[in-house]
Amino acid sequence: MSRIASQIHAVGSGLEAFFPKNHGVLTLAGEIQLARGRVHEVLGAGADMFAVLAAAQAKSPIIWTGRVGDVETLAPTCLQDFIDPARVIVASCVTRGEVLWTTEQALRLPGAACVITELDDGPDLKTSRRLQIAAEEGGALGILLISARAQTSAAQTRWRCDPCADEDVPWVWRLIKDKNGRSGAWRVGWSTNSGRSDDAPGLVLMAAASAA
Repeated sequence: MSRIASQIHAVGSGLEAFFPKNHGVLTLAGEIQLARGRVHEVLGAGADMFAVLAAAQAKSPIIWTGRVGDVETLAPTCLQDFIDPARVIVASCVTRGEVLWTTEQALRLPGAACVITELDDGPDLKTSRRLQIAAEEGGALGILLISARAQTSAAQTRWRCDPCADEDVPWVWRLIKDKNGRSGAWRVGWSTNSGRSDDAPGLVLMAAASAA
């Protein structure tokens, strides 16, 4: 099975051309790209790992927020192979309203590279527009982890991360919504120590999209 390491150049000119207010693009691997200064929704059993791998590419503080019961299990030992735990600021909230308010304020911070939010249902159109505006102002990458259902929203992209039947590659990441009309599916695995000198910690190994 052919695999493409994260160092590979993305096909085409990338996403930069689509955004007048350009905060840059974060590349996880090959064609798996996320625009900074935008909010992205992620669903499925592998959503948290999607967020961790994205945050690992960021170079500044990471803010992770959610209700107390959702974020209290976020242990440093679960992150240390991919992210320095000292870079993670955890904001525990009591209500959904507090979670969304904290997310909006965090996205506005110019020093935040990535804001990860755990929600049950995704935000509605009005709320998601507020989050998008905040992300555009601050330039942060916003990732909403949705454990229940997604709603009609202004999110730039929506991804679904599900287990893969292929034992060699554990997950399938599907881009199921993109304002720019892209779509795709990738079989994804990661390695913290592959034994190869050119493999960085947390490297995403991406299988050919046609195989997903």
